[in-house]
Amino acid sequence: MVNVEGANVDGVAVDGVAIGGEVARSPLREVFSDPNFRRFFGAQVLFSAVMGTLRFTFVWLIVTLTDWSAAEGLISIAFGLPAMLLSVPAGAWSDRADRRTLFVAWTAAAAVAMAAFTAAIAAGVVTPVIAGVAAVVIGTLVTVNMPNISAMVPLLVEPRLLMNAVALQNGASQAASFLGLAVAGVAIAVLGDGGGFGLLAGLSALSVLLMWRVVLPAGGASTRNGGPSMLASIVEGARFGYGTEPLRSLLVVAILLGGSFSVMQVSMPRVVDEIYGGSSSEAGLVLAIFGAGMLVGSMVVSGRSVLPHGRIVMVNIGIGLGLGQFLVSLAPSVPWAMLVMFGWGINAGLAMVSHRTLLQTNTPPEMMGRVMGLMTLGFAGSLPIGALVQSLLAPALGAQRTMTVVGLGTIALAFPLLVRPAIRRL
Repeated sequence: MVNVEGANVDGVAVDGVAIGGEVARSPLREVFSDPNFRRFFGAQVLFSAVMGTLRFTFVWLIVTLTDWSAAEGLISIAFGLPAMLLSVPAGAWSDRADRRTLFVAWTAAAAVAMAAFTAAIAAGVVTPVIAGVAAVVIGTLVTVNMPNISAMVPLLVEPRLLMNAVALQNGASQAASFLGLAVAGVAIAVLGDGGGFGLLAGLSALSVLLMWRVVLPAGGASTRNGGPSMLASIVEGARFGYGTEPLRSLLVVAILLGGSFSVMQVSMPRVVDEIYGGSSSEAGLVLAIFGAGMLVGSMVVSGRSVLPHGRIVMVNIGIGLGLGQFLVSLAPSVPWAMLVMFGWGINAGLAMVSHRTLLQTNTPPEMMGRVMGLMTLGFAGSLPIGALVQSLLAPALGAQRTMTVVGLGTIALAFPLLVRPAIRRL
């Protein structure tokens, strides 16, 4: 029996469509009906805004401190090195600790560190070396939360709603991380180089307040009371992730794409400054529009029940993400760069939802933190790899042509990895 809006089913008024006496609810409405998820959603959006914007604020700061073309690559290495070294241990720690407490403690510490760095910039005592030290410290404080916050999502939603929650979280998080760049660019233009870090310190504090009210269900820490040692737990997670398909292919391509994408993030501020003659606000907008595109791409699929995840990963990651970097490297001006970045972001939104959904649906709850740590190692931990590539190529090719070469190289490496039947048939 199907009743339309305004009808009654067994004497109960229906708002929407009822099938077999039960109201068919929107997946997004179901996900947001839980106040715990709403508070978690707000906290992780703010955290994502901080995490995504930190790279830009450090790179722009170093551009203003020195004219050395390799400096922005080196500061990015300093910021990304903790993710490379600590993502996997952080994921194992997440499987052993209370995830909410872990998030609150480390994010509060990061807020304090960013506030102190803001004061140092305002006092005029920051040098490139001090900025590098700050990048390592702040990078360490935020790194431990990246696998942790991803591992919370399956605890807060039913398995049938996981793809919808991932799409919602992915779209909003990526949009926040890139749209935060636009706000940070304005803050820097109005308040000086320290304005961006001061803004991020405030956003971190708000994130802590929201997460403090989240109540995770039982199972938030699978090995808290006993279990293998920390080292054994890390090894177990690595063996599971890299020894199981499709996880192995998805995690390997994450390393490739994280390094490739970081080349664009490191290069674009220099391109806007030297090629386009733009300001910090324009550099922030060019990067921010990518997040707007990701939001659109993620929202397109957020209400769907089924998607061909394997084919999406094969096409939108195997070809689309490298092609986007190649095309943006050819943009002759800020408006053209923004147009390409928006389309590239839509493609990435579709790709990342399928990538994360495949990872989490093929991972048992007790391994979730460690697999998310391996994912973080790929996307964030490979930042030093991309920054090193940029530092080596940019002095010879320039920032713009470096993106051209890396975009084409990404397609050449990623597509053969994802075109295999083990991926495209998922």
